[in-house]
Order: sequence, then structure tokens, then C-alpha cells
Amino acid sequence: MINGDKKEDTTQPSILTQEQDAVLDLYITHIDGIFEEMQLAEKLQVEIETMHLKRILSK
Repeated sequence: MINGDKKEDTTQPSILTQEQDAVLDLYITHIDGIFEEMQLAEKLQVEIETMHLKRILSK
């Protein structure tokens, strides 16, 4: 107990087997990685386009 508070167990029983749950966790981790890579690629693309526009405008 933290500060006298009781924590209730709000987890629901899983409808997946442990193996299925593990595979789902790996899949979610993989998808998260892909999403992060897409965000980084988008930031890089914006940076490249900004540099290109600055170069054009400075001529």
C-alpha cells in the first residue's frame, strides 16, 4: 500500500494464451518501432525541404 491506498485489481482475464499474448506484445513493439522510424523520416524530409528552400531563396 502506498499512502494507505488500496489498489484494486482492474485487469480482465485474458482471452489469449500466454504464447498469443507474447506474440501480440512483439507485434506491438515492432509496429511502435516502425511508427518511430516514420516520424524520424518525416522530420528528416522536412529538414531537407527547408534546406532546399533556403538555398533557393538565398540565390
